[in-house]
Amino acid sequence: MSTETDLESTAIADRIVGSWELVEYSTTSDTGKVDHPLGPDARGLIIYSSDGFMSAQIMRPDRTPYRSPNVHSGEMNERSEAAGGYLAYSGPYRVDEDDSAVWHEMAVSLYPNWLGDDQKRYVRFDHDRMTLSSEPLVFRTATLSPALIWRRTGLRAGRAVS
Repeated sequence: MSTETDLESTAIADRIVGSWELVEYSTTSDTGKVDHPLGPDARGLIIYSSDGFMSAQIMRPDRTPYRSPNVHSGEMNERSEAAGGYLAYSGPYRVDEDDSAVWHEMAVSLYPNWLGDDQKRYVRFDHDRMTLSSEPLVFRTATLSPALIWRRTGLRAGRAVS
């Protein structure tokens, strides 16, 4: 049986592999104000595969369903609201053990401006939780520090983790 001390000495590249569910997505301003860009009950999954690919999906759960049952037939305002409450991207990833970071390459993204970007996320583990954060971002007159807290889903390579 492994202990937390054993896990702390395990490489990020080994600890990160698997499926994680979102616990909290927040930003903290330079004045200390905490905000939740997709609401306090945002939902999401991030998956890191052992072959070097990742996928992140985060959403505001209270988005209004389309009136049409066809996924591509939403009205412009329905599609705008749906996309405005969703963040998604996938692609290769690489780990920088020395800097406690993971780099996400945006091969596909709901937000087209991210296509082809490499974005650095600092990684911190605490038991079954992983926090991903980035350098502070400047929006208009505010500087925001994003943080996403994830909890391991309990499944790894198709089987329950004990």
